[in-house]
Amino acid sequence: MIKKLLSVLLAALLTLSLAACNKDDGGKVNIPDTQTGDYDFQKNMHQSNTYDAGEVTETNEGIYIQLDDYVYYIEKATKNITILCGKPECAHNDDTCNANTHYTDSLWFAGSKLYYTDSAYIPENGQYVDYGLRVYSIDPNGENRRVVQDLEFIPSGDTSSWTVKAIQHRGIVYFPYSGVLYAMPLGGDIKKDAVAVWGEKSEDAGSSFNLSAPQYTLWADGDTMYFMVNIPQTNGTYKDTLFAYNPETGAVAQVWETPNADEVGEWVSTGVEVNQWYVLDGTIYFYLSGNDFWRTDLATGETVKLANTSDKTKYGEAIFSDNYLCLMNSTPESNGGQQYGIGGNDYTGGDTIYVYGLDGSFIKELPLKSLYEQFDTLESCKLAFCSGSDIYFVADASVQSWSSGVGKMNWNLNLCCVNIETGEITQIFSWD
Repeated sequence: MIKKLLSVLLAALLTLSLAACNKDDGGKVNIPDTQTGDYDFQKNMHQSNTYDAGEVTETNEGIYIQLDDYVYYIEKATKNITILCGKPECAHNDDTCNANTHYTDSLWFAGSKLYYTDSAYIPENGQYVDYGLRVYSIDPNGENRRVVQDLEFIPSGDTSSWTVKAIQHRGIVYFPYSGVLYAMPLGGDIKKDAVAVWGEKSEDAGSSFNLSAPQYTLWADGDTMYFMVNIPQTNGTYKDTLFAYNPETGAVAQVWETPNADEVGEWVSTGVEVNQWYVLDGTIYFYLSGNDFWRTDLATGETVKLANTSDKTKYGEAIFSDNYLCLMNSTPESNGGQQYGIGGNDYTGGDTIYVYGLDGSFIKELPLKSLYEQFDTLESCKLAFCSGSDIYFVADASVQSWSSGVGKMNWNLNLCCVNIETGEITQIFSWD
């Protein structure tokens, strides 16, 4: 299985001495020649609760994040930000800019290269050619963008796969196509090197949209690759179900599913998606909005409540890291309260973050109320990710205006972070 794939991996990439370009709304960032990332899956970068901030990955020195269809680099120490384009005199306002990745749904850093997925029509010989979803690489300073591999057997033959984040783990890229989950070496040939991991090829293969394809959420922890699928139940509903894949043997086993009501109290028994989850060292940590933090030992199946979060906030959204369980308070809107926590995103608020340890111990309360005083139109904050002791989130101060009965949204989005140890809030970037 994957042993065969590993034998055709690309050679190690050279480390380069680089410098990033300037941008008026960010400080100048000199990316050091020690800028590197490893080939393991980055768990803490894969669970954003906001669509306003796109994909994100990190290195030892900084963070790469997609904002407003462009990739930016944030220096961890200073929080200075710059657009990731190595083209001199580039205006950074169209798809000729190397930082422009408007169709990106996956981003990772491995070795000394930044990788991302993108799908677009490429101009060739006076016409546009459709190559479907692909993996691209780019130097850490935004130079030398190139195609690494295809992720579709038929270009644009299964656009439903675009909604699933492909991941890279130890040199292997995992991706779905037409209902089947595949594994392929980074840089491999899809027709020669792709190996089917799980699933049955859909009858809709090659159609413009595959309605029957399962929607995967991909993960990796240690030597094991995981994938979450919303599995149909006998009563006609669906339930999030976690599977483990052993790359050495090719074996796939179901290891977890969303708990029933008799296990966690108030939570409905079927037809649910987990609000947030995180696999670390063979344990899945998960949050059920309105029903606290939990963990399950994937080897024994033992489920334990970690923290009663309802005494802080009845509803909320969570992100995790290898050290923290982070919870932002929020309130379901009147038209979405019934669906909140079972896949719906209809909620407002977010002025306090509650931080817990992996053992469920309460660590700190981080108020964000000063942001609401700073932005008169601020209505909500959404968690993005946690890196080290910094929790990143998006503050949405957008306003809808009306003229002659026509509504127009005036966007005002702000990437911020709050430090767990000091409580200091830093506004990093604003866009509209």
